[in-house]
Amino acid sequence: MRKVPVFISQMLHVMKKEIIEIQRSGVGRFLIIAPILQAIVFGFVAVTDITHVKTMICDEDGSVLSRSLGEKFYNSEYFRVVNYSRTPEDIKPEFGTNRAKICVRIPEKFSENIKKGKKTQVQLIVDGSDSNSAGISMTRAVLIINGFSSEIFAKKMTQMRNIVGALPSVVMEDRVWYNPELKSANTMVPGVIAMIVTIVTLVITALSLVREKESGNIEQMLVTPVKPWQIIMGKIIPYIFLALVDIILIIIVSLIVFQIDFAGNYFLLLGLSLIMIITNLGIGILISTISATQQQAMLTSIFFMMPNILLSGFIFPIKNMPIILQWFTYLIPMRYYLVIVRGIFLKDLGFMELLPQSGALFLYGVIVFTIAVKQFKKTVG
Repeated sequence: MRKVPVFISQMLHVMKKEIIEIQRSGVGRFLIIAPILQAIVFGFVAVTDITHVKTMICDEDGSVLSRSLGEKFYNSEYFRVVNYSRTPEDIKPEFGTNRAKICVRIPEKFSENIKKGKKTQVQLIVDGSDSNSAGISMTRAVLIINGFSSEIFAKKMTQMRNIVGALPSVVMEDRVWYNPELKSANTMVPGVIAMIVTIVTLVITALSLVREKESGNIEQMLVTPVKPWQIIMGKIIPYIFLALVDIILIIIVSLIVFQIDFAGNYFLLLGLSLIMIITNLGIGILISTISATQQQAMLTSIFFMMPNILLSGFIFPIKNMPIILQWFTYLIPMRYYLVIVRGIFLKDLGFMELLPQSGALFLYGVIVFTIAVKQFKKTVG
């Protein structure tokens, strides 16, 4: 039986020490349970799918056609009609007490104008205190009203065909790729992988190394034959495995709980995730070199994490940001990793399609990790 080389044996002892500390501190249980809980929370709570919006119908016409339009909102899953009124004076009290978020106001002579072929308008009143919900609710209400208008137009066209014969028409056919039902969970849950990887590898690594500095264990290990690079590898390898386990757990949750179809290759996702993991480990090591206490390391980690979450496209589209911030996002590693995760998860993209993002992330990781290791050696020296 071949003997294990001394440098590997020394590194394995550091790894064993780190694994024991993870078990004693309870961090391991946290890093297993937290990804499952966060995936479920983001999948069910942090979504942009808005349904059952409290709706008021103000029907000043009271005709068969106006009631037919109101029925469209009654039958829609996106709206929940809470009040039906004939007078516009009832609108303001409903909005003032938050009993309604949107009002469809149908004017007088609505039916009469339609039968005469005149243009008639339907007013939408929306509570703008929540701009995101207001915008989505208004868009869906407009679609319902336009659909109602199209039905009336189709009836008129049928009558005209009986007189003039066939008429030319253009029909629009909708087709959504990768996320046919437009579920927010399909984009949010894969994004949780990027967030969890960042927390596990960046924050926990930084805290772990600073804890060793605070307790004086680093100095004790340095008087042994263990080299600084062996200390680094011994301490970060357990977190690499934990991060990979977390990724697998989130994939399982997405398949079982949210029934998201995983379109890509599991091994490609895990392989490219290693690049992101190494990048974050480098940042974590760098944070540990400039932090004297665990509290300082935590605050510095949050400082690095917030731009990753806010400017990566995880929550807000990058194209909607100011130009200066759009350029700044190229310095955010999570920007590249999100494209990789969602591309593999939803689009079944291969390595060549993701080469630009993988290459940029790899270059970023090499630079950061190299600087971090040199700085760590200088600090412990």
